[in-house]
Amino acid sequence: MFRLALPLGIHRIPSVNAYLLTDPDGDTLIDCGIYAGTLPRAGEADDGTGAVGDALASCGRGFDDLARLVITHAHIDHYGIAGEVVRRSGAELWMHAQTDLDRAKYARPDRAVDRRALMLADHGLYGDMLAAASAGLRDWIPVMPSIGKPTTRLHGGEKLTAGGRCWEILHTPGHSPGHVCLWSAADRLLCSGDHLLKSISPPVTFERGFDRDPMGSYLTSLRLIEQLEPALVLPGHGETFTGGAARAASIAGGKRRRVARVLAAISADPRTVTELASQLYRTPLLQGPQLHFLMAEILACLAYLEVRGQAERVRAAGGVFVWRAVAG
Repeated sequence: MFRLALPLGIHRIPSVNAYLLTDPDGDTLIDCGIYAGTLPRAGEADDGTGAVGDALASCGRGFDDLARLVITHAHIDHYGIAGEVVRRSGAELWMHAQTDLDRAKYARPDRAVDRRALMLADHGLYGDMLAAASAGLRDWIPVMPSIGKPTTRLHGGEKLTAGGRCWEILHTPGHSPGHVCLWSAADRLLCSGDHLLKSISPPVTFERGFDRDPMGSYLTSLRLIEQLEPALVLPGHGETFTGGAARAASIAGGKRRRVARVLAAISADPRTVTELASQLYRTPLLQGPQLHFLMAEILACLAYLEVRGQAERVRAAGGVFVWRAVAG
């Protein structure tokens, strides 16, 4: 198995990890990064696969060796070049069925940006800050040359043999509705995508039309990983690490504390999401995509409380949603 650190450089994210599992009858690549061209060879066009091709070559492999590309989730930093990798290699493209929600955004990015803007405006964000917080998707679209179409739609529970190991597909929603991890039970090895990272708590964002309770989904998925007790975690960003169960528990604890802070704030006084962001997380220090991630995670906390009957939203006179705690 090889870890391939592929360049990103967007939104202060330096790289994304892909993993290559080699086999005589065809290799498996897990995630693939974005358009990142290098100087093409004579007679070749720059299709953006240069960084992936160079990484494969450093392992003594090439596109012709690929039989399967597995995408942990359809965020562009993990999936952006998938269509071109499949075109060059003829590999199968494996993705969870619920990645269709993200793929639909990329087909109509202006509509997706408008939907996000309407959601944030409903919760109290206006003007230039609204425009900047809504438009982050447009930064990524130029590094996705095509929208890869899966040949195999996953649901969780599937098994595959790759790199001398038997892997199980685990559906781990939360960071993304269609997120999957790959689990090798024999040596307790977890390829975690963005579900579990070493030093960052992955954002859990509420998005209209997606999961009604993404925070609840994420906490359930983290509990699954905690129970499996991975010995080694292969994350989507950063270095590999041990102690997967402890890391899953730590992230879950942090998310539960954020939910509790939100509940305490709306118990003291009804508030909009923008007011919660300003009160709890010093949003003047945040802008653009970072502000969107924060507000969307606060919405995920509120959705978690709403589903459990602990919070409700009402329209204020100006049309903005105000959140309040539910007694009892």
